[in-house]
Amino acid sequence: MTALRILESIHGHFGILAAAALLHPAILLRRGRALSRGLSWAVLLTTLVTVVAFATGVFIYGDYRAHVKRPLFLEDPAAGLLFETKEHVAWAVVALALGGGTAALFAPRGARRVRQGAAVVYAVAALLCVLTVAIGTYVAAVGGFTG
Repeated sequence: MTALRILESIHGHFGILAAAALLHPAILLRRGRALSRGLSWAVLLTTLVTVVAFATGVFIYGDYRAHVKRPLFLEDPAAGLLFETKEHVAWAVVALALGGGTAALFAPRGARRVRQGAAVVYAVAALLCVLTVAIGTYVAAVGGFTG
């Protein structure tokens, strides 16, 4: 179970990093300027961090189902349902990050509105990511788990 706790901690830390990182392109793309090399890397890295946070959650999901899910639902059914909600919101976060990143990176140079739209998408992803992290933290505190 120790390896699971370590992986859960890594997952949580990447989630927090993603929540903060998603704000960066939301702010920088809001004016719709063409991407510089540095901003392109920022968009790419932000999206990558978000995907890594999500992927680590997917990676530990089997162990979660085997060792954590049943005791969590038995101890606090509301916390168990919140955790299930967290998983669905996380899907939205990764989808929005991938969509925003694709729009920002592949928009034609003159497509200002596309990049402004990508900024909005990143902002929504950031808010949903904060919600995901908050739910995960609450469930970990209530259930005594780290994930």
